[in-house]
Amino acid sequence: MKLTALALKRPVTTLMFFLCFLVTGLLASRLLPLEYFPSVNFPGIFIQVPYGNSSAEEIEETITRPMEEVLATMSSIQTLWSTTTDNNAQLFLRFGWDQNARIKGIEAREKIDAIRGQLPDDLQRIFVFTGGTGDMPVLQLRISSQRDLSNEYNLLERKLKRPIERIDGVSKVDLYGVDQQQIKIKLNADRVAAHNINLIELNQQLQKQNFSLSAGLITDDQNRYRVKPLGEYRSIEDIKNTVVNEQGVRLSDIANVVFEQPIAREGRHLDRDYAIGMSITREANANLVEVATKVIEEIEKAENDPAFDGIKLYTMDNQAEGVTNSLGDISLSGIIGFVLSVIVLYFFLREFTSTIIVALAVPFSLTITLAFMFFFNVTLNILSMMGLMLAIGMLVDNAVVVTESIFRYQEKYPDDQHKAIRLGVKEVGVAVFAGTVTTAIVFLPNIIGEKVEMTVFLSHVAITIVIALAASLFIALTIIPLLLAKFKIRSQEKSSQWINRLTDRYSSFLQWSLNRPKISALFAVLVAVSIVIPMGQVTKDNFTDDTQRRLFLPYYIDNQYSLDKIEATVDTIEEFLYAHQAELDIESVYSYYNNNRAESTIILKDKDMATKAVSEIREFIENNLPKIAIGAPSFERNRGNQDGIKIYVTGDSTETLQELSHEVARILNTIEGIYDSRSDATSGDREVRVKVDRVRAQKLGLDPAQVANMVSIAMRGQPLRSYRGQDGEVQMMLEFNQNDRQSLADLKGLSLMTASGEIISLDSIADFQVEQAANTISRRNRQTSIGITTNLDEITMDEAKKSIEEVMNKVSLPPGYNWNLGQAFEREQNADNILMQNMLLALLMIFVVMAALFESLLFPLAVITSIGYAVVGVFWFFLMTGTTFSFMSGIGILVLMGVVVNNGIVLIDHINHLRRSGMPRNDAIIQGGRDRLRPILMTVCTTILGLIPLGIGDATVGGTANSPPYYPMARAVIGGLAFSTIVSLLILPTIYVGLDNLSAWRRNVWRRGRTVSESIF
Repeated sequence: MKLTALALKRPVTTLMFFLCFLVTGLLASRLLPLEYFPSVNFPGIFIQVPYGNSSAEEIEETITRPMEEVLATMSSIQTLWSTTTDNNAQLFLRFGWDQNARIKGIEAREKIDAIRGQLPDDLQRIFVFTGGTGDMPVLQLRISSQRDLSNEYNLLERKLKRPIERIDGVSKVDLYGVDQQQIKIKLNADRVAAHNINLIELNQQLQKQNFSLSAGLITDDQNRYRVKPLGEYRSIEDIKNTVVNEQGVRLSDIANVVFEQPIAREGRHLDRDYAIGMSITREANANLVEVATKVIEEIEKAENDPAFDGIKLYTMDNQAEGVTNSLGDISLSGIIGFVLSVIVLYFFLREFTSTIIVALAVPFSLTITLAFMFFFNVTLNILSMMGLMLAIGMLVDNAVVVTESIFRYQEKYPDDQHKAIRLGVKEVGVAVFAGTVTTAIVFLPNIIGEKVEMTVFLSHVAITIVIALAASLFIALTIIPLLLAKFKIRSQEKSSQWINRLTDRYSSFLQWSLNRPKISALFAVLVAVSIVIPMGQVTKDNFTDDTQRRLFLPYYIDNQYSLDKIEATVDTIEEFLYAHQAELDIESVYSYYNNNRAESTIILKDKDMATKAVSEIREFIENNLPKIAIGAPSFERNRGNQDGIKIYVTGDSTETLQELSHEVARILNTIEGIYDSRSDATSGDREVRVKVDRVRAQKLGLDPAQVANMVSIAMRGQPLRSYRGQDGEVQMMLEFNQNDRQSLADLKGLSLMTASGEIISLDSIADFQVEQAANTISRRNRQTSIGITTNLDEITMDEAKKSIEEVMNKVSLPPGYNWNLGQAFEREQNADNILMQNMLLALLMIFVVMAALFESLLFPLAVITSIGYAVVGVFWFFLMTGTTFSFMSGIGILVLMGVVVNNGIVLIDHINHLRRSGMPRNDAIIQGGRDRLRPILMTVCTTILGLIPLGIGDATVGGTANSPPYYPMARAVIGGLAFSTIVSLLILPTIYVGLDNLSAWRRNVWRRGRTVSESIF
């Protein structure tokens, strides 16, 4: 080829270009930023609206539904979720991956601003979040102590939070579970009534008293001054001395003004001690590992501070650790695979120098790949590292084929080294190029096709593979021939007696099979049909969690309870877990709880220290876990970080949906393989509904809205403008004393001021009813919905889906009510559909490349059959090794499609070359098989050996115990490639003959038809 001829003609220029790439790659290895995930913006918007001390129904009516209506007018919405509780409303909008979430976020803010007047007046903030992988916390810490940390906000902020925030590269530090003290203005109901204080007027007056604004500019004596009226409170005394009416009554006369801790609404435990959460987020362009290292150093300093005596700092999640572990796993696997490949190459080549030259294609290609990754702004993350790992075993393939071809021509032209090299490369150059293209082209549908999570992230894997393969092709066509020419290396055929004997036996088999085409065809069909045996026995589960070292145990609390009661229940479960800590390989237990929810995360010891399988630990806990009165704890299966295994019932009435969800849960529990199905509906809260008599209120000069505002201020409290002190802003709250708002009698006796200044009680103008009310309202695509969570017992997602659909289709639901599968089912089905679609597109593109290479529409079919046999091999290998077919296995098959055709391309191309030179077909097949057996075996063995460390190891994608493992993908490539190679070497010649006979028959028919037509006309 011209590239090889140029390299031989200009060796110094070629080496200088190569040296530049090599040096750039070495520099890039130091400069490439380490990331956990590539920079990807998620196509979604998360909206949070805090509105404390209310009810779910009120928030849904006044906040959630109006916002849903206006946000639903946005285009390209795939899913609109909302969850309403008694403290906030949360909405999530999901768009397609082709949408820009940041632009959608701006649009959402504009639409919300347009209806701001329709939302409650005392609604303070609306948060609209858009983000991506770069916004994920670098570190998740848990701070625990046997002493009470709930009042230690100032200590943690001063000694830990602020020092970490000052670290270069840190953008945000958040503390959870500990709140800054508030200034609370606690009104005394009797004093308020005695002084005839109107609560609404008091609230408005306090809002006006605390202000800071800019009043423009003035000019005086040619000097320009900014005018800034100040009305901010400067001290607690300023607040106490505020005059609240015309009689000179001060705030301190009717209220106590105190610094006080907010009422706790959630709690955390770590190893049975009260805990606080902390998350650290880095800046967009900051180096992940450097930031995390500096943060850890700061944490270690804090641990040595005497102020932190008795306080334990525990790193829950560390992205940097995951990246470095993943890089270490891949590096170790790559080194082991490289060493094994060198051994195999030497076994075949029997010449040390040529072995080293061919083997150097791996580090050289990887180094060049790093250089181009740097120029293309591709970071070194867990996905690009996966691409490098997959490429390692394939990087010597081109070099092996080229070297083997050159050695054969050296035997023909022993005195003309350059001619042998040129002819050797020319013979296989096009085939090698086509093989590289087919390997790379299988990823094209993932890059340019429909965008879903799988294809977006898989495209980052594809980029590194394509760059690495292109680098290996460049080295095979330039550097390898150049080094072989300079060192004058020749093949040592005489020492490869084992290979020679194998080649002779293979030739004999080809002769036998060509003479018995019917037996060979029957063998080919039987091998293909045999896939039905392993396919029916191999378990399929896209998001298996049996290897994960963290177990999630939700308590499924059935109602709202006091925080103390929930904590006591958490203590009960934790006591059981720690009583069996040693036998269950438990390292730590982290628990989170609030008034209606609790869950424990059981962190297991590392795999190398494990004494029990994860499934055994889970089974023991489920069978022996103590019963609790307020819930039913059961493990949650993590379906790829989705919402578990759920189905939903949707409709209008929450009460009807609650009844239906419980009935559906009962039905699901009757299905074999499904257990512990439960409705997410809770029994709800008991609430007092105040119904204002409009006639009586209007006679007294009051309207229902005024009454509602007074009740709200008295019972719930009213946030005021923040107080700015030495320690920053402090939240101010106006509320009644706890003693004045504890009972129904306090509510009924609430004093109200009429328009005439008369004081009346609330029960004189209102009636009271105690009723049940939902404490959580979930809506899906603007329809109220309730989920039913279930668990699977020794059945797959596909089997569960079929059984659920079969049963649910027989269930009669009321008009207007429907059921549908949850995201876990939808996501798995969507992933399967997209993966299959991309595989078919990849198959079509492979066919196009081979058709162009062979100038035939039939011969590519012979090569494509090797893909089918590869899939057969995958399932047989999975059956023998007991491997579950997961999502990672599907990626392995996708990679396999581009790899297995290379051997067929090299073999068929050489056979066609021999036939064009005048050799009879059968002789060309036998000679082609003899010539290509050794390079095919060499490339297959190096690829397989390069993946064996991953196939038998426990390395995971993210380097963490809770990430999917590599081994299903590696085993798919190993099993499929080995089986396809053996079967293709034996069967491919027979298929080639059959297609060639078909082509000859077609030409004869065409020729006879043309002769007949000419004789007629």
